[in-house]
Amino acid sequence: MKRSVQSWLLILALASVGVAQSAHKDERELWLVRSQNVTNDLLKDASDLSSLQRAVLWAKLAQRWWREDQKRARTWIADAIETVKQVPNKETQAEREDRLEAARVLLTIVTPLDQKFTKSLMTVLTAGDKSAEPNWSSDALIDAAVVVVNDDPKRAAELGALALRSGAPDNLEQLLFPLRARDATLADGLFEQAMVVVRQDPRSKLSNSLMSVAFPAQRGLPANTPVPPEPMRMELLQYYVGMINKTMIDNVDQNSTCGTVSWLSPVLPEIDRLLPKQMLLVRQAINRCQSPDPHVRLQIDEALRSQPLNTVESLLKAGLDANDLETRTEYEFRAADLAADNKDYDRAIKILDDMSQEQRDAINESWTSWRRTWAAEGAVEHYKNGRFREMNLMLDGVPSDIQPFAKADFVNSVPEKAVSETAPLIQILNDAIKGLRRSNIPETDKYDWYFGLLRTVVKYQPADANAVLKDAIASLNQVEEVQPLNMTDWLKYLGPPLVEMDEFIVKDALASIKPVPYRAQLRLALLDATLQRVKPTARN
Repeated sequence: MKRSVQSWLLILALASVGVAQSAHKDERELWLVRSQNVTNDLLKDASDLSSLQRAVLWAKLAQRWWREDQKRARTWIADAIETVKQVPNKETQAEREDRLEAARVLLTIVTPLDQKFTKSLMTVLTAGDKSAEPNWSSDALIDAAVVVVNDDPKRAAELGALALRSGAPDNLEQLLFPLRARDATLADGLFEQAMVVVRQDPRSKLSNSLMSVAFPAQRGLPANTPVPPEPMRMELLQYYVGMINKTMIDNVDQNSTCGTVSWLSPVLPEIDRLLPKQMLLVRQAINRCQSPDPHVRLQIDEALRSQPLNTVESLLKAGLDANDLETRTEYEFRAADLAADNKDYDRAIKILDDMSQEQRDAINESWTSWRRTWAAEGAVEHYKNGRFREMNLMLDGVPSDIQPFAKADFVNSVPEKAVSETAPLIQILNDAIKGLRRSNIPETDKYDWYFGLLRTVVKYQPADANAVLKDAIASLNQVEEVQPLNMTDWLKYLGPPLVEMDEFIVKDALASIKPVPYRAQLRLALLDATLQRVKPTARN
């Protein structure tokens, strides 16, 4: 009897496993079918694109299908590479740049997938006369290195070294920052190799990359960003001090001396700290140079202050003491920014609101942008602490013409784990949508805001999602200057909300998009989300 019961239990267990496996297989097949349907639509889009844009689309399709159907993905990539290899008769410079830009996009896509494809694309990028665009191959290699740096920092460093042997890349900092986080030794080696290239071409943008990497805080990046060892930072500064010294001795290029001093103004305190003896020479150069740019003069004057301006009060006082409107406005704006960094949003907003119209005009769109952003961030803090009255007061205090955008920023900024009561969120979300529809900003600027709200709408007001998507596409269809398919999948964030909506409504909505590159971008975003739902088989 006992053995019989055990046998039945085993049979039931095996049956349940079989049912689960069958359900898993059925779900996987459903998502594969849906993914294939989106892919079919994308292949139709390809026929309406130029040959180079079609090659980029094939590569993006291959990238997404690589796990599930590598054979087909390889065919797409091979076709894409063959397209960018074809050199038209009497190719113009503009045509060449378009072809190499397409090859650069392909390189970033295929580098993590297959080294043979990578080598083939490098042949395209390094072929012919590169005198008119010397950074094509080196910049492209840095892009490719960035793609693989997290998974394979050693290979990323090798690609970076190859880029430096090919020229002076403009974008090296994009690799050095993540590489340092993964392997500081590799990052130091690449920095040293870059220094060799900078000495050969001091006016290249590569020097700007190295300065950002060596002194990130002084270049406006977070203060806790890891930096190279001090000897390397000193070596970089010593190089530029040497340039100043040479131009002063030669006395033939005063503008060059003044330009270098101005460019170094953010790091003058670091020169004083790391190279105190050489700072005497720099001060001599400063005394000779009077930049016509008040912003540069302000930076130099502040760098030489004995007491740094690092509090809201000191910045406001410096603004009161300033002799011109531009300098006063900059100090006050920096005071507001520092207050916001300290989460004192009420004070930050008050400083902005107290600015005259002339000051607001002087900083152009920055006033509007930060007024709504700081109101949204402050409202998020109030929401997280259950201060709903203060939250509403802060948002309702935003000028009416930008209030919908502040409310949109707010609902999109509330961390999901911080959501407690949804009623206040839904009310502000509805206000944002209504205000956006009534807003007098150009229709061509509205689609980004509608798309930004879509994720929140799908989550909290799913019944309204179709209408918001329709509004977004109506605005998108009025765009005249269409961004082509490139290495940035800038609408990728829309995949998750789209896949949550009704499949056939989304299909029809995307089909109504007139600019083909935008239609393809949204379908690629949807394909991303659907393929992520395809659970790997046991074999994978």
